[in-house]
Order: sequence, then structure tokens, then C-alpha cells
Amino acid sequence: MRTDMQGFEGCYRRIDRQQDAQDHVSEVFVPSAAAIGPWSDELQHGGPVGALLTRSMRQLPHGAPGRIARTTVEILGPIAMAPIEVTARVVRPGRKIELLSAVAHQVSESGTRPVAQATAWWLRSDESVEVMHSPEPALAPPTDEELERGELGVPASWRRGFVGSLRWAVRTPIGRIDGPAIAWASMPYPLVEGEIGDDLERCVAIADAANGVGSRLNPRDWVFMNTELTVHLAQPPVGEWTGMVAESWIGGDAVGMSSAVLSDLTGPVGRVAQSLLLERL
Repeated sequence: MRTDMQGFEGCYRRIDRQQDAQDHVSEVFVPSAAAIGPWSDELQHGGPVGALLTRSMRQLPHGAPGRIARTTVEILGPIAMAPIEVTARVVRPGRKIELLSAVAHQVSESGTRPVAQATAWWLRSDESVEVMHSPEPALAPPTDEELERGELGVPASWRRGFVGSLRWAVRTPIGRIDGPAIAWASMPYPLVEGEIGDDLERCVAIADAANGVGSRLNPRDWVFMNTELTVHLAQPPVGEWTGMVAESWIGGDAVGMSSAVLSDLTGPVGRVAQSLLLERL
């Protein structure tokens, strides 16, 4: 755990929570230095914000035992290093399938504005071990050598804020151009101070770093900002570690996409995709 988190452990501290008669939940969170993004010390990283929206949807009351199978996070504008209010609700209730939504707001001089929103599909869970199948090969866990090198495989300009708060094991060079990049990252602290921490939230937060892991561009020359994040999970993630086999697809009009296969230490769990906006520095 890094020591630069403004005096508390986690990306956020919750300072208020309210729930109305319709089970609409509203919470206010203060970010720590572990929520800072890679492009500016004044802006939050999209990963922790997406995880916070996912957390709020996961904690809604549900009609049956199940889990979030897909979550999509949309970044609506710059998210300042200031408190955010997150509200969540069940859009489409059901016994087997539910559609959930969450929105994050910030207060500015011009009023309250939405800065991020998310939707998720909650699916009823049951037993299907006898037909389990993954089209992706298992990813070897981090080695002792990779763990010793740690964040040295991460570009120096990114070794701060959220990315710098993670524990890294980079297997192939970030920015390589001859194939996908492979890295493991661990979030060994809770998203919200005082909570045990949820494996889904950790996975979503780390998955947002896929565009960085799979980058084919030098961050000293280019900004490649993702506008959204979509995570499909065929298997619920387990543990602090998330592995990524990530690659970027760069178009000729300064637009691209990033995708990655996500794994935990037990095997592949799903995929992530992001749209990219490219700008030359």
C-alpha cells in the first residue's frame, strides 16, 4: 500500500449515504491521491470512478442471487479531484435478468453536472460447472522476477495516482508493436476506505488500464484517452490480481480502440473494450 493516499486507505472515503423509499441510493465520496489519473493531477482516473459506479449497482437490492455480467462506463467529461455523488437504481427489475444504472455528479461553479454514468446487466446465477468452457488460454501467474521488477515496466510518467498505487508485474514491454502486451496488476486495498473490498470492483478499476498496457504509442508523444469502458465477465473474478493480454487498434483518423482478455489467478474471466481518442502532444 502506497503512502500517498491523503491519510486514508482506499481510493475514496464515503462521507454521506441516503436511500429513499424506492431503494434509490445516493452516496458522496471524497477521492484520495490513489484516484488521480495519468494525464493530470487535477483529474480522477476513470478506473476508480467506473469501479465506484459498479459498486453502487452491485449493492442494489436484487430479485434473485446473481451477479453483474456486463458493465459499461461512460465518461461524460473531466472528473475533478473533488467529491462526487453517486446514485444508482434498478431500471428493469426481474427474477432472472435486471438492468441497472448509476450516475456520478460533481458540483461546479455552474451547478451540478453529471461526469460519468454506467449501466450493467445483472444475471441470475445457477450451477453449470459440468459445461464450463473458455476460448482463451490460461495466463501464467506473475513470476518472482516480474514482481521484483514491479512498476519498472510502467512508463515513469504513469507511476503516480491510481496506476502508481497498484502493484505491477509487467511481462512484455508496454508500447510494443509486434503483438499484445501482457501485464498483471494488483489492487491490494479497498476501493472505499473501511470496506473489505470487492473483487469485481478491483477488476473493473484495473481493466480501465488496458489501453495503457496495450498501448502502441509513446505517452511522451501521444495522448490516448478512452471515452468509455465495457467489461464482459463470463466468470466472476476472484482475488486482488487481474491479468491483461491487451492490444490497441489505431485508426488513421486519430480514433482507435483497445481490447484485452482479463484473467485472475484461476484463469480467464472475461474481456474489456474501450474507444480511444488520440491527440499528438
